[in-house]
Amino acid sequence: MYDTLLVPTDGSPGSERAVEHAVELAETYDATLHTLYVVDDSQVPVAGAEALDDDLSARGKEAIDVVRTRAADSDVAFVSALRRGDPTQEILGYRDEIGADMIIMGTHGRTGLERHLLGSVTEQVVRSSPVPVVTVGLRTPTDAVPSEESARTVAREALVERYGEEAVALDEGAYNERHAWVFEGNVEDRHATVYVDRSTGEPRIVTAPED
Repeated sequence: MYDTLLVPTDGSPGSERAVEHAVELAETYDATLHTLYVVDDSQVPVAGAEALDDDLSARGKEAIDVVRTRAADSDVAFVSALRRGDPTQEILGYRDEIGADMIIMGTHGRTGLERHLLGSVTEQVVRSSPVPVVTVGLRTPTDAVPSEESARTVAREALVERYGEEAVALDEGAYNERHAWVFEGNVEDRHATVYVDRSTGEPRIVTAPED
């Protein structure tokens, strides 16, 4: 029924849940899974544009690698692309290019700069797509952050949103408690602990007092 599936990604928990669903569908229908990461040029300011563009491109490659790994684990045929431009137009244009039979997208993406990729863009794609669009919500009652990787994304973004990219250093690994993922790190030369609630995906930041 479906030969070619497209799942846009930005590496966020929202897109990761969409990826999980897309891999399952590709496995079920023996379909080829395409993933697309879009760097929105309109969101890159003139000042520091080259460095920020490089950073977003690096994030895109990391997000694509996550999908690649999950597809390989399920023995799903996989193709990837990284594009620049308007996210909605790039997603629809890439769909036309590959002749995708279905698009799978998350309904919530990153906070901050990349929040445009999932959410409002999903709505625009749903309205304009000539093929079915499956939307996957971020939170479920029992498992909003099903993996350490998705919880780490939530933890890091919560820290960056509060303290800024340059001030944040998150340690490798996590504690897997019954109700939360726990990450250790440093912000502005202070120790920080981030608790990511497993059932809601909400982060809570605890920092050491200033000297």
